[in-house]
Amino acid sequence: MKILIVGLAKEELVKEIHANYPRLEIVAKDPEVVVCYGGDGTLLYAERILPGIPKAMIRNSRVCKLCSTETGDTILSLLQRNDFQIVEHTKLEAHVNKQILYALNDIVIGHQAVNGTLRSQVYLNGQQYGDEIFGDGVVISTPLGSTGYYQSITRSNFRSGIGIAFNNSITSVSHLVVDKKTTIEVEVTRGPGVVASDNDERALPLPNKQRAKIMISDKIAKIIKFPKEFQKFNVNTGSDRAVLGYCQICRVHYEQ
Repeated sequence: MKILIVGLAKEELVKEIHANYPRLEIVAKDPEVVVCYGGDGTLLYAERILPGIPKAMIRNSRVCKLCSTETGDTILSLLQRNDFQIVEHTKLEAHVNKQILYALNDIVIGHQAVNGTLRSQVYLNGQQYGDEIFGDGVVISTPLGSTGYYQSITRSNFRSGIGIAFNNSITSVSHLVVDKKTTIEVEVTRGPGVVASDNDERALPLPNKQRAKIMISDKIAKIIKFPKEFQKFNVNTGSDRAVLGYCQICRVHYEQ
């Protein structure tokens, strides 16, 4: 199997594979599997630079709710034996001034200045939702991303559809989850605003009176799961989302 390793400390993993896993060939391009050696952010970065290629995660970070509970050695052994399954996850795409951002977790729209209040208006399939919204912005999430920023705002998550959370809103507006076929538009009525995706350092400007259009993308992410992880969490693995308190990738309970 041809693998490419992504992670700040990947050299230690490279040495381990060369020494003990001869059937895993480390390559610099065209991999069959991308091994993410780090935390949740490593997965988001890897999906951004190598989209659509199956990702396996090995923990090397304190923040990795998406990581497997299996040891690195076990994961490498299972990869070498091709003993795993690939699960597909939806992604979002945001159209901003003829540019497109893709997100595995979420699209975030905020004020260009961190101490500024963004005024915005949300449209669902062209229909206005509520009144003008005052606050720190709007977070639009996939089911996979709903235990991240979306959950920190709403204290909830969801298993299918698209979530819309209003960050620190000073107006009365309800967070909501819409059907996955919904097209969401966010217009900045007083900003200026910016649009960002996942942990990408790049942010696209969204000036006053302009809109960002967000929808489910036809592009998908492929995440590798291992046999014991399916056994430990007895649910329908075809579901988009595990219940609160369980890893959304490996389906193992992570809260102590």
